[in-house]
Formats: sequence, structure tokens, C-alpha cells
Amino acid sequence: MSGYDKSKQDRTSLQEIPAPIVLSPTSITPAPTAATIIPLTSTPAATTTTTTTTPAVAAATAATSSNPASVVVANDEEAIRHQKLVEEFQYLLEKSQSLFSGLRDLPPTGSHRQWRPYFEKTFEVYTKLWKFQQSHRPILEDKNNYGLKRWEVGEIASKIGQLYYHYYLRTSETNYLNEACVFYDAVHSRQYFKDILEVKNPALMIKKLRYYARFIVVCLLLNKDDSIRTLIGELEGLVEEYAKSFKPPDAKEWQLVLEEITTFMEAEKKLVPIRGDRTPVTIVHRMLFNTREKDIGRPKMKLQEAILVGNYQKQIKFSELTLDMYRILQSLERQPPANALRSNTRPMEYTSLNSEKKEREEGQIAAARTNNTQTAQPDKAMKRTNPHKYLLYRPSLSQLLVYLATAYKDIGENSALLLYISADGYVCPEARMGIFGGGALTAQRKPTADRVETTSSIHCLNPGDLLPFTRKPLFLIVDCDNSVAFKNIPNLFDQPVMCLLSPTEYPSSVQDKSEIGSLFTLFLHTPLLGFCSISDIGNLDQDKWDECVTMISNMERKIGDSLLSDTSLDPFVRRFMADEFLWTFIVRFVLCSIILRCHSSFKDEKSFPTSYPALPEAAYLSQDILLMFHELTLVADVRTYFTLPISTPSIEV
Repeated sequence: MSGYDKSKQDRTSLQEIPAPIVLSPTSITPAPTAATIIPLTSTPAATTTTTTTTPAVAAATAATSSNPASVVVANDEEAIRHQKLVEEFQYLLEKSQSLFSGLRDLPPTGSHRQWRPYFEKTFEVYTKLWKFQQSHRPILEDKNNYGLKRWEVGEIASKIGQLYYHYYLRTSETNYLNEACVFYDAVHSRQYFKDILEVKNPALMIKKLRYYARFIVVCLLLNKDDSIRTLIGELEGLVEEYAKSFKPPDAKEWQLVLEEITTFMEAEKKLVPIRGDRTPVTIVHRMLFNTREKDIGRPKMKLQEAILVGNYQKQIKFSELTLDMYRILQSLERQPPANALRSNTRPMEYTSLNSEKKEREEGQIAAARTNNTQTAQPDKAMKRTNPHKYLLYRPSLSQLLVYLATAYKDIGENSALLLYISADGYVCPEARMGIFGGGALTAQRKPTADRVETTSSIHCLNPGDLLPFTRKPLFLIVDCDNSVAFKNIPNLFDQPVMCLLSPTEYPSSVQDKSEIGSLFTLFLHTPLLGFCSISDIGNLDQDKWDECVTMISNMERKIGDSLLSDTSLDPFVRRFMADEFLWTFIVRFVLCSIILRCHSSFKDEKSFPTSYPALPEAAYLSQDILLMFHELTLVADVRTYFTLPISTPSIEV
């Protein structure tokens, strides 16, 4: 993302504005020198020009120098100018802080029309603030004027990173997440917060610790494992120094933060095979761009809204992001093209005014093209690359229903709502059966002395609770030990409804979800990692890994083609498969079922996933797909773990 410097007469929506030039990290200057502090737009205060002194000018200068009164007047005028600059900076700083604080007052749900104008205004003010402090840094850093400190500049850049991250959460577009990382990385590489400890102010130290925690979250979502390890090491030292210097009451809370992120990273590390050089293989977590169109003979279904719920009492998490939510979240995003992301590894040095002018001109041209295109095609202007997501960590039942109602209201024609639930299961002890006989537990407030603990049944999300939302296409993924409760959810309104349901039991050989997360969710996210997990694959060369990735991709395409060509496929499932994200989940569900059915440890029906409507049995027994899977086991050298229901030829590997 970038900053936005638009006039009120030419303001466009935030989604329409091209990547910013104003808030480029290359404009973060290392020191207040005349050679480095150059704004992105030429101004008399910041541009140095070489001129030839004429005799007349020399005479005027000499006359001024010989007149003390003129010198005093000039000094007074300079002081007044500096004072005005300081006042303007303070005004922009206070306004930016006020707008940033107002972000938390925005409704967490609702249409972009409710929150986008506020973000737009906030970006506009931060753009002006950043340009202003950059243009007048020497004056602002002068202790006789304002005394701007490096950590204050770092705080502005950090707030811009936060702004981009929050906008990513609102839009689900990873380019904004990458921009947040660029600014956080700039603060880190320039060491803007380096001298905070010397101030001996615990409030400033907390700012630094929070910056590190936010930076780690962004790196986690961008799979920057090396950066995360570096940041964790630095954060450990900071937390130790914070506890030692200030003896604060929240020291244990920061230790818990360190434990959470360390456990999170260890859980991810356990599943990734190691190459010969003892480094993990490279994994693509997001969906690669695919132009494949699926002809279903009806208006194409699109996944518009997704609600991801993490409600297990014991689950691996960092901040309010559980490991299972983290995996599904990435499965609902496309991998941005390499040329669409601005690298955050380029040196944070000053770039010449000419190069920045060229970038700015190119940006203006792109903006004009974007505006023209969007004016001509307003529908495409609002088209999202990724579905919009709500991330709910341990919500109560009432909170979940509010988000469901909001997402339901927002989805348009031929659009679908996805609900992913990762939670403990619950079966009602009463004689109730059917759609109100149990389901998935939601969070509940802890009982207090004046409030009697209520029964778990009123905090349970039953299949019947979802009936009002089946008036529009609903795609449900349930990962819990009572997922079968959602198997027979009635379709009363003749709208597409589909449920992918996890196994309710796993063999003892499968690692506990508290150590690696859910196996079912892992298969939906990266089938090859699920395959490696149940096959005890700990070491694999990158070449073999890449070969296995290709084989899995070929199996997915074959399964997808097989389903769509099967005349017995439920028409609602066929409609869902018109969307690439839902197509991927359905295909990986089938792939997961095939692999588990063939594994020697998975024998009980409760250990297999189920779906509603049921998918054609032929998809699980296709000889072509089973032969492809047999070849995969040979390449990975794990054929002894599996027994295929067909005769298999020996294949040289």
C-alpha cells in the first residue's frame, strides 16, 4: 500500500488509488542532512540550485550585512517562519493521531461505504504529515524549534504500517499487507526505536514491544520465517531488559507473547520436510493465479464473504490468530505476482529526485488509466481479487450470529458465504435430536459469584441456527469432533448449500492437534504437508518435493475434471465449483479422503471426512487417480504406509 495525496476535487476511493509514491520507504532518511532530506515533490525549502552571484546581488548582500537592523528583521522573519512550520506540523500530527484513534470506533462489520471514507481521510493526513516532516526535518529536529526525535519519526512510520495492516484486514488484499511489511521493515532497518531505552520511559518501551509484536504478525502472514526468527530473538532481549529496568506488572504477559509465537513457529516447523542441507523445503501457502474458467451453464458463482472461527479451548495461536485460522486464511488468498509486490529488501537509501519523479509520473499515468477504466466499467472497479474475510477468535454465539447476519446481508447475487468453524464439539445430553441436538461450541463468559454458570447447550452453534442463512448460497467447513451434526442440515430454500466435515476421530498414530493443528484443515490448506504428516516424512530433497507438488497438482486437476464430468454430481456442488477457492476446497477434500482411505492406520469410518451433499463414490475409486497416488508414494518412498484398492504396476523411480 502507499500513501494517498489526492485533492478533494480529484479524490477517488481508496481501492482505486495506485500504489503510493509519497510514503515510499526509500523516502525515510537516515540523518537530517541537506543532502538526504529531499521531498518527493520539489519545493524551494528542499531543493538546492546553483546560481551565479551578480554584482547587484553582491552589493545588496553587502548592504544587508552592514545593516544590523536588517539582520534582526531577517532573523525575526526566519523565527516566525519556523514557528509556523512547527505549528503546522503539530496540527498535522494531532490530526493524524486523532484519526488513527478513531479507527477503533469504526464498526467491525458492514459495507465499505461505512469505513472506506474514514480510511481515505486518514491516509490523506498521514501522507501530508510524512511529506511535511521529510521536507522540514532539519527545522523540526532543531531543539530551539521543536526537537523532533528519531523515535517520533519511527512512530509515524509504524502507524502507517498499522494503517496498511488494518486496511488489509478490511479488504483481504495481500498487496496492502506487503506495504505494511515495507514500513515496519524500514523502521527496523533504520533503528528508529534504538535509543528508546535510554529515555527510561516504560510507556515508550511498550510502544517498541508492540511494534515488534505487530511486525511479527505481518511477517507471519507473509511467511517470512527468517525475519520472524530474527525479530523473536530481538524481542526476547527487549522483554528481558523491560522487565529488568522497569519491573512492570505486565512482564509475564510479554513472556506469554514470546511463548505463543515460539510455539506457533515450532508447530509449523514440525510439518515441513528438511532438505539435505538441513533447511526446510520451500512451500507456497497461497493459491497461484489461475485463468481456468469452468463452464457450468449458469451465472458463475463467486465466493464473496468468508468467516473464519477459531474456538478450540486448547489451540496453538499467536495474538488472536490460531494455527488453523492462519492456514485457511492463506488458502483464501491468491499468491501475488512477483512484479506486483514492492520488495522490502532493497537498500533503504536515498533515491535520486529524477528517479522518484519518474516513479511519480508513472504512478499518475497509472492512476489516470485506472480511473478511466473504472469509470467505464464500474462493476470491475469493485471486483475483489480475494474474498473478504472476518477472523473471529473465540467469539460468543451472539457475536458469531451478528457477523453471519452482516456477511449474509452483504453478499450479492450469484455470490456465496463461507463459514469455517474450528471448535470443540458438543452433543446435547437431553433427548433432543436433529438440527438442535448439538454442534460446535462457542466461547462463553467465565462464571462470577453473582452469575450462575449456564449450561453449554445455549453456547452451542447447532445446524438449526444456520437455517436462516441458507436463503443464500452457504458453504460450510466444520472441523470438530462432532462435525457429523451438520451432515443433514435441511435445504429449505432451494439454494446451494454444502458442508465439508472433518473426521470425528483420528488414529492414535496421528499427532494431536494441540501440537500441529488439525489434520483435516492441513489437508485443505496444503495436501502435500498432510500427506507428509501421516507418512512420517521428515527429510526430502527440494527436487523431490517439487516433483511431489507437481503430482499433487495433477491429481487435483484430475479430480476436478472427474467431478465436473460426472452426471451424478449434485447441481449445487457443481455451482460451487465455479469458484476457484471453493473448487480447491472440494477437490482437496476428495484428495484427503482418498489418501486417508488408503492409509493403513485409518480403518474406522469415523476417521474419514464426510460431505453433504455426498460426492460421487466414483471420485474416490477412480483408477487413474489411484495410480497417480501410487506413483506419489513411490517417489516419496512411503508405499508401505498405504494399501490401494486396485492392482498397481511396479514403477521405476
